[in-house]
Amino acid sequence: MSFLPHALLILFMGGQAQALSLSYVGETSIKTGAEFQKTTIGGLSGIVWRDGRLLALSDDKGRIGEPRFYEFDLKVTSSSVTLKPLKVHFISGLPVTGERKVSLDPEGLAGLPSGDLLVSSEGNNDSKPREMPRVFQVSAVGAWKADLPVPDKFLPESTGQQKKGVQNNAAFEGLSVTADGKYAFTSVETSLFQDYVIGEEEKGDWIRILKYEEKSEKGYQPVYEYAYRVEPLTDAHGGKEVFRGVSEVLAVSETKLLVLERGVRLFPKKIWANTVALYEVDLSKGTDVSGLLKLEGGKFTGVSKKLLVDFEVDLKKRKDKKVQNFETLSWGPKLSDGRRSLLVMSDNNFSKKEITELVVFAVEGE
Repeated sequence: MSFLPHALLILFMGGQAQALSLSYVGETSIKTGAEFQKTTIGGLSGIVWRDGRLLALSDDKGRIGEPRFYEFDLKVTSSSVTLKPLKVHFISGLPVTGERKVSLDPEGLAGLPSGDLLVSSEGNNDSKPREMPRVFQVSAVGAWKADLPVPDKFLPESTGQQKKGVQNNAAFEGLSVTADGKYAFTSVETSLFQDYVIGEEEKGDWIRILKYEEKSEKGYQPVYEYAYRVEPLTDAHGGKEVFRGVSEVLAVSETKLLVLERGVRLFPKKIWANTVALYEVDLSKGTDVSGLLKLEGGKFTGVSKKLLVDFEVDLKKRKDKKVQNFETLSWGPKLSDGRRSLLVMSDNNFSKKEITELVVFAVEGE
């Protein structure tokens, strides 16, 4: 099925406007508790398609296993989608500061042209001292190579009262790299501590998207920050939305991203459901907010956005399945008819009430 008009947007490429649309192709899932090579597959929060394999990062914080990512064999036909685990790689070699063991909350995964990968971690504001959010580079098999510099405004104080930085469990969820590897983008899930305005969350939080540029010998350096406004919380479908944030970004070009917003809707009797929507975002008119420690009261122009797919509405035709906790995006394999594919995967949170689900869309007009 084709999602219109929500899935219709205009991309300006080569000076000519071309319509981009998404069509549902198919899906597959992995049951919670599935085992592979003495690990439990779950918490898949970042994916990358490369060299005929799907790489998927687990956000396991060490409760079930060590930080790791999987290689899957993914096959997509007009009638089926299949996903089979092939290998598991463990993230290793991160430098230790002091005597404390390195603690990761891996959320984002992006592939570099060299074969290396970028990984983002949310850190942990509850630990003492606080574990900082980070973005770092690893080899194709997970060996640490280098950390990318993170601007101070994103980092909470190591100890004591927090006055700045990422909110707990709401840091670098989104991560992507342009096809040529020149630019990388990472996004926080919700507003920085100093950007949060009490009572204004129902109007939509302002979050920051951080842009890096590859600077040869210096590696990736932060060069720009964009202000992105999450959609306001809504009352719809018989329930009230109580949270909404950005769970993933995917680079279309240096100035365009796909952004996945994910939230929670609460129904009577404490029943909850996921809210998920995909947007096309134009960064070109957004002003640089890297010089603003605090967005409130500052002069800036936020990036523009256009709705592509509302999972609550558009995927209702998908056998009326429950909307899962979708939080990953990746370009996928070319389909048999020559169209490009887009992959969207859910994180099951290692919960028996949730599943790991992979939905495949065909992309036209890009």
